[in-house]
Amino acid sequence: MACQVYTFLITYDGLEDQIWRKAEVSSNYRLDQLGYLVLAAFDTMAYHLFKFRCRGEIFSIPDEEYLDSDYDMMSVRLKELNLQIGESIQMNYDFGTTQTFHIKLLAIEDMIRGWGNHYPYLLDGAGRGILDDYSSEDLQELIDQIDRNGCTDEPIYYKERLRPWDYRHFDLELDNALLKGKIMMIADCYYPFWED
Repeated sequence: MACQVYTFLITYDGLEDQIWRKAEVSSNYRLDQLGYLVLAAFDTMAYHLFKFRCRGEIFSIPDEEYLDSDYDMMSVRLKELNLQIGESIQMNYDFGTTQTFHIKLLAIEDMIRGWGNHYPYLLDGAGRGILDDYSSEDLQELIDQIDRNGCTDEPIYYKERLRPWDYRHFDLELDNALLKGKIMMIADCYYPFWED
């Protein structure tokens, strides 16, 4: 079967209208790679574990010491899930302050020959991303402050130092320019887990 392009709508649980991405990926993408895309596209620090749930089955790192899992996410390609348009995958990131993403399949198209290196690619989005170690309720409170006052009431510890954070600063062109490099760096950070 020829390679296909999957278009996903990725939303952050509880803030679906404010923080979301629409992304295209190859059907040959593995689930762990989809996870790295989500972590990169939502501007996370990528220092927590993550897992997926699809049709009641759990996909996680291949180490039972960390998580109960039905499948190793590194051994499953998206096309093997046989997703139908409208179906969703749930991704949980950080099991202390769980960040939940819903990844809904919007479209499946044949990939144009020679375009494999184009993917992954962001088509659209809103919201700068998320803050690690913040619940969706905490983020909603910050967003409400920004909407009300134009800024947060206090500096946020963001990207390892106190600095301003504003969810409205989403830049599609810049995010696409940095996306593949960020995914590679994130993947490199997670590989020690996969190799143990």
